[in-house]
Amino acid sequence: MAEMTGPWRRGETIPIRYVRHGEVYFAFPQIVVEDTPGRLITYMPMGTTVQRGRVDFKTGTVERPKPGPWHSTNVLRFYEPDLGFIVAAGYAGATGDFLCWYIDLADPIRRAGGGIVTWDQSLDIVAAPDLSWQMKDEDHFATIQEWGWITPQRAASIRRDAQTVIERIEARAAPFNEPWPAWRPDPTWPMPVLPDDWAQVPG
Repeated sequence: MAEMTGPWRRGETIPIRYVRHGEVYFAFPQIVVEDTPGRLITYMPMGTTVQRGRVDFKTGTVERPKPGPWHSTNVLRFYEPDLGFIVAAGYAGATGDFLCWYIDLADPIRRAGGGIVTWDQSLDIVAAPDLSWQMKDEDHFATIQEWGWITPQRAASIRRDAQTVIERIEARAAPFNEPWPAWRPDPTWPMPVLPDDWAQVPG
């Protein structure tokens, strides 16, 4: 049977794997909100058990992932094919109030293993509800270049992706011009759970 890589149904749970050098270092179960050819939108509530490694920016090591709860926020994520960033909308876990937009510069996604595979590139952008924005973790981005994790050419490409996001924010383009700040999840959705094979890197 061919592997199902979408379109996924609303309410279905899929794994998001962050893979580097043939290892899964982060894995998050997320609920499908919308899946169309143009974008995939997923949801993860506060309290979801995730598998998360930690990058030590002093030594360059990445710890093996450990299970733990996603804390403080509920998160919507917007995945678009062929783009080097992932937009997220963050909501207060206790009240559901919209907090901010958070953009991870990341490897373009691929659909595999029943979910999404990518890798975070350490540079982020945070946009307030009024869409004023600021860069985040410039020091981490400089560090991974010093370590040789990315080439100067790849770093320049990531910077171009960041500029693309900034232009979208300033132009009030999707998803920043859509009513996602007022969005609420389906109360019947169960807490998402990772599959048993979350640590397996899809082919």
